[in-house]
Amino acid sequence: MGPYDPHCGEYTFLAPPLGVWRLAGVLAERGVDVKVFDPNCCVGPPERALEKEILRDTWDVIGVSTTGMTLKFDLELAHLARRLAPKAFMVAGGMEATFRPELMFDLGPFDRVILGEGERPLLEIAERLRSQQPLGGIVGTVERRADGTLLRLPQMAMTHDELRAAIFCTPYESMPYEAYWDRLEAAYRVGGLPTKAAREAALAEIRSVRLITLNYCPMGCTFCSSTNFLHEAQGTVASIARLDAEECLTMIKRIVATHPRVRTIIFQDDIFVFSKDRRVLPLCEGIVAAKEAGELPKHLQFISTNRIDAMTEERLSAMRRAGFRVLGFGIENFSRNVLNEFNKGQIHRHIEPMLSATLQLGITPFLDLILSSPRATLEDVAETLSEAYRWLRQGCEIGMYPYVIPFSGAAFARDPTLRPHTEYAHRHVEGTDIEWQQAAKILPIDPVVREVILQIERNFEAMLAELQPRAAHLPSRLRSLVWILAGVPVLAQHGIIVASEQEVRAELESRLPQVRRATAARAVAMA
Repeated sequence: MGPYDPHCGEYTFLAPPLGVWRLAGVLAERGVDVKVFDPNCCVGPPERALEKEILRDTWDVIGVSTTGMTLKFDLELAHLARRLAPKAFMVAGGMEATFRPELMFDLGPFDRVILGEGERPLLEIAERLRSQQPLGGIVGTVERRADGTLLRLPQMAMTHDELRAAIFCTPYESMPYEAYWDRLEAAYRVGGLPTKAAREAALAEIRSVRLITLNYCPMGCTFCSSTNFLHEAQGTVASIARLDAEECLTMIKRIVATHPRVRTIIFQDDIFVFSKDRRVLPLCEGIVAAKEAGELPKHLQFISTNRIDAMTEERLSAMRRAGFRVLGFGIENFSRNVLNEFNKGQIHRHIEPMLSATLQLGITPFLDLILSSPRATLEDVAETLSEAYRWLRQGCEIGMYPYVIPFSGAAFARDPTLRPHTEYAHRHVEGTDIEWQQAAKILPIDPVVREVILQIERNFEAMLAELQPRAAHLPSRLRSLVWILAGVPVLAQHGIIVASEQEVRAELESRLPQVRRATAARAVAMA
């Protein structure tokens, strides 16, 4: 079972859960009868769809993938599965399970928790069930002893050969990408967009297939949990493993053959290009050659997330020739002080020249930004809002968050000095009496900055509530403008001018699809 996001992409990608499908492919390769249940793309309510799926057969094992943002909903489906299949062996996996196995046992109906990559432990569970052997002591799992204590059995991260075999087993042929595309085209109202160019751009964004080529990002950003995921599972520092250029090309060709309507392949690695990178240039050359030979369609495009300090003009030019149309950069903030706090101070001097070079080549940079940090000042917040608006107007796209989210396993989430500045949200698992307090926000320590961020968030939510009934889907490029518009008057009250409020409103209105502009302009004016 993949993570369940009832908010349709607020907490997850609107795409098949790639890690879950990879596990299914590895299990099927070994002769295991396996079914993926994707609660984000099923007919009717997910609870009803899950009930029909479970009752159609007798299942030996039910696995639930969990994330911190979707945990409440994942647990609701897990408890439903337990009621429907009381004899099934239930396991929890994913980020939240790896970092907080004790929470999984406290809140969920699980018999085991998987640490890190699930391929080896699930294969071992399947083999033991086949041979009717006990299921205790499996490497890569956590089990609860009779006295309530936990037995943790770490596992090594997969090697390059193991990772390659797992990725090659991913059953792209069975993954319902077309169903997601149809849903997204309806959400974007592609047919109602005013020009052919706009429709083509939307289709290029929607008709995408994701590919993982890396096991984890080693950069150690203080707000990030995935950077520590395999370390936590292994108990020591894990080695990096990723596909080489030829292996990437093999997977790209397979994806195109399987999903011929695909317009874009998204490399879902946390970081695609490293500073010392021997893969990106040969891969780009291979893609260009494959397109010239007719092995790949010439219109095929690519998106990846990259270190901005790993970019050079040579690499950017090669990626442009290969068809990379969007490059994600985890800039996170424009303030040097905040970047130092995020353990990313080294990228600051690369931001201006590399964004400029990327735009000049006709590639769209996508910037992930966090508006504040625990020790941010008002000047830091203003600098990031101002720079975000400047780069957005030059052609960048932006995803923006107001504060650090304390993801389990991140350095910030583990810092005891930040606990007094962490806000918690009450969570309740529907259909049970289970409830808990979940860390939701790490707010700025400075009380003035803290209140500014919270007021910006309140303004944003009010504006979004006015806009959303009039727009079926607001992509991040529009939501980031709403964040900027929400922040401009708040900072102005403190004597800091970020931009003209009227100008930002006009910019937002001009970017909304034509069919919705009139009502949207009224909504922004009222907010």
